[in-house]
Amino acid sequence: MLTYSHNERVVFNRLFSNVGGGYDSLTGLFRCPQSGVYVFEINSLSHQDKTVWLQLYKNYNYVISTYGHSASDYGSAGNSVVLKLAKNDEVYVKAVDPKNGAATSIYGASDEVYSTFSGYLLSPVFEEYPVVG
Repeated sequence: MLTYSHNERVVFNRLFSNVGGGYDSLTGLFRCPQSGVYVFEINSLSHQDKTVWLQLYKNYNYVISTYGHSASDYGSAGNSVVLKLAKNDEVYVKAVDPKNGAATSIYGASDEVYSTFSGYLLSPVFEEYPVVG
């Protein structure tokens, strides 16, 4: 079980693929390697009788949330979004304090993956500039 305090960036340290090298598994930060339209997904599972509340940010701006809780079981949550990103835009996930002083609890073990953060390019965007002269 991993616990995160309020506003702490969540680091997903198990990589399945990182084409383009945009995700840093030490900091939890995705830095856009190429301008385009991207899909991002957050899926998470809280520990039994705990809460998982995560928020996705683009360049310090809140975009979407996930929330999962169950009084006597594990709570699951998931959400996705399509974003237009410019090269070097940053996307990351932060934890939210579910109750004053409580921590967000993400369930998992080295051989079990229940919580994931995914992003992929749908379509590149090429900006066109008028030719002067």
